[in-house]
Amino acid sequence: MRDMIAAFALVAFIGASGSAEASDSFKRESLSRTVMSGVRTKLGQHWHINNDCSLADVPVVRIVEAPKHGRLEIVRQPVFPTSSGKLERCRTVKVMGLVAYYTAKAGYVGEDSFVLRSPFGDGKIADTTMNVTVLK
Repeated sequence: MRDMIAAFALVAFIGASGSAEASDSFKRESLSRTVMSGVRTKLGQHWHINNDCSLADVPVVRIVEAPKHGRLEIVRQPVFPTSSGKLERCRTVKVMGLVAYYTAKAGYVGEDSFVLRSPFGDGKIADTTMNVTVLK
């Protein structure tokens, strides 16, 4: 089996975060972000890279629960991995990944949330609840 590193980088774009471990192979995270009403905002990115910084594969992200007051887009596009530790050197190598963009309905002000499911590591799954505060 090839040596693959899974990186889940929504946390890199979020000011406050917390997580609760459900088991060794499943984890739940809760993240928060503040956005402006009607403005398309990048909330995070997800990629899978090998130890040599090459693309392992394009990860799968599923929307488990959609936002009620806006639109969530998962876009396939080149990204710079924001890895740390031994993969920190990969930060300057673009690889294909997925980017999450959220746009609140024009004029909406208040709270919204959605849940994403994605792989991390070998054979592990994470559910991430994104709590969004929408300002005018």
